[in-house]
Amino acid sequence: MSDKEEIWPVIVRYLDGIVDDSDSKKLEEWLAESNENRRALHSVSQIWKASEERSQNALIQELNLEEDWERISNHISKTDEKEKTERVLKFKRLRKRQQFFSNLMKVAALVLVAVASGYLTLQYAPVQQEKVYEPVFNEIQTSAAERARVELGDGSRVTLNAASKLIMPETFSQSSREVELHGQAFFDIKSDKNRPFRIQTRSGLIEVVGTSFDVRSYIDEEVIEVVVKEGTVEVSQESDPSQKLIVNEGYKGSILVAENKLNLVWTDDLESYFAWMDGRLVFKKDPLHKVFRHIERIYDIEVIYTGSDETILEKEFSADLKTRSVAEVMNVIQVAMDIEFEMEEDRVIIY
Repeated sequence: MSDKEEIWPVIVRYLDGIVDDSDSKKLEEWLAESNENRRALHSVSQIWKASEERSQNALIQELNLEEDWERISNHISKTDEKEKTERVLKFKRLRKRQQFFSNLMKVAALVLVAVASGYLTLQYAPVQQEKVYEPVFNEIQTSAAERARVELGDGSRVTLNAASKLIMPETFSQSSREVELHGQAFFDIKSDKNRPFRIQTRSGLIEVVGTSFDVRSYIDEEVIEVVVKEGTVEVSQESDPSQKLIVNEGYKGSILVAENKLNLVWTDDLESYFAWMDGRLVFKKDPLHKVFRHIERIYDIEVIYTGSDETILEKEFSADLKTRSVAEVMNVIQVAMDIEFEMEEDRVIIY
């Protein structure tokens, strides 16, 4: 027990001899916590006893109760029965007032001890150095053609896509859960309303309580995307945290890095944004230069365009492909986009 507001009334009842079993148990637990508590009770008991004796003697002398009683008794004998009753009641009220003042002095003494104890504790207690929380960070990184699954200390799960990196503390603090992401990952966050989960990307901050969503934030892409599978996600820009975007289930929130803007759209095919976890390659009207960059990540190869017409790299390509060999994927692109390519070990030459 550490709540002082709860223990002082128990101490008062203990000193007054009216504790019950519940009070006794509370007092025993409080005394067992520290030697300081036991010393405090001893000091309070001494002051209580002294104030009780002092208050009673002082008040008896001040009020001259014996003389009052003799005077009242003599007067009662000379009055009728009605006056006798009134005098007796008056004397009883006087005795009650004396008891009230006595108890009042006890409580005042007890409060004084409590205040003094707190003051002395603050003034003379040894100063303890404040412990600074310095988290130890771990780093999970995937190379091209790799994926990884990670379970965080709070029970949340993260799936990292190829060429991605997750930086996280070994232990989350008591007030928040924060990680840093470079690349793409799917987050399945365990709900904890007292500790929001924050993901720092290169140009934005993503905050949730408990939900599942995909974040794509590659350094060579000008758009950071957040697609929510379940729950709600809050997205803000690092350059202007006051501007926030609330992304609900089925929506895609984007940070347009170059334009310093936020954008929100409904997704027609939600599951396609999570298809990479099942080994599928999904492209939705993506320019070829983005398609080739993604192929480099997935297959750990280099794609080189040697043609003279750079506009072909801006043509849009759409497909939903099961993970195949890079040659099979390039064959599909060749037919759809009317390009030529050849394989040279770990390179794809397009012309």
